[in-house]
Amino acid sequence: MRIYFNGRFLTQHITGVQRYAIEIIKAWDQICLETENENQYVLLVPKNTRYTFHFHVIEVRQVGHLQGYLWEQFELPFYTRDGFLINLCNCAPIIKRDQTVTMHDAAVFACPGGFSLLFRLWYRLMFLCLGHRLNLFFTVSNFSKRELNSYLGIPLKYIHVTYNGVDHIRELRNDEREELLNKNKYVLSVCSMNPNKNFSLILGIAKEMPDVSFFIVGGSNNKVFQKRMINNVPSNVKFLGYVTDEELFTLYAHATCFLFPSLYEGFGIPPLEAMTFGCPVIASNSAALPEICGDAAIYCPPDLPTAWVEAIRSIMDENNDIRDDLVKKSRVVVSQYCWRESAKKMMELILAFSQR
Repeated sequence: MRIYFNGRFLTQHITGVQRYAIEIIKAWDQICLETENENQYVLLVPKNTRYTFHFHVIEVRQVGHLQGYLWEQFELPFYTRDGFLINLCNCAPIIKRDQTVTMHDAAVFACPGGFSLLFRLWYRLMFLCLGHRLNLFFTVSNFSKRELNSYLGIPLKYIHVTYNGVDHIRELRNDEREELLNKNKYVLSVCSMNPNKNFSLILGIAKEMPDVSFFIVGGSNNKVFQKRMINNVPSNVKFLGYVTDEELFTLYAHATCFLFPSLYEGFGIPPLEAMTFGCPVIASNSAALPEICGDAAIYCPPDLPTAWVEAIRSIMDENNDIRDDLVKKSRVVVSQYCWRESAKKMMELILAFSQR
């Protein structure tokens, strides 16, 4: 049997959704290498990819002449007509039946104001069509599973949770360049300008803590998210934009603590990455974050800056054990999230489903 992977994500910047696809496919390839498997696996990509991967078992094949959604909707179904298609990044060709898709959340329904009009309308239409045509879905948390059931009416029995992993971060090497380090204490956050990430809260916290530096990693895509003008940014806030994984390694390792104030989150990989390096996490008490971070984070309301300031101060206080307690609990939490286990579960479910 031929099984195809939708590789359009390799044309995009790597955020949480793309990370999920990359790591699931890498783990799938390793499992196939170690076990007997008669299936043929092919990662189909358009011509404008940003990244190149080489696998042991999975073939990478460039096909088609179009790009973006046009490639995905019109050319991808043609090149996968003789097999089963796996889509790992929310999007999938509407007209194909023999396929599955990972929907990471239902943000376009739950928080529509954060997205551009065209993006919102297209994703809603696509999600609704796929929700009525397919019988096998994956998502990244029980929270998202309930959201997809609520907004799209997909039966819960059709939706399977395959958590993100965090073990990819352990494979990186520290980038100890001097410009990445700060002898003073700094607070780190990884977030885009998507309003759902609650970026403005960090600016409010920074104004209340002028003695602390705040480093913010991430960028913005105005084709996806509504444009937001950033005014009156405090002088103690430094925007780093997109950074390499190795640079992020260093930032996590030297941060005093990590902030993740999202209003809506289907999973949230950055808090777990921070935990991996012993960086205490302060997170929003909303959406999937309490499910994912467990008892290894301090939770604050996403609309109450004073609570966040108090939490940061408590971690910085060298006369209490809060920091050590969070680091200890973090080791237990991050050990639960493994890409191989998620890939194995997905593989077993897809093979059983496609062979019916």
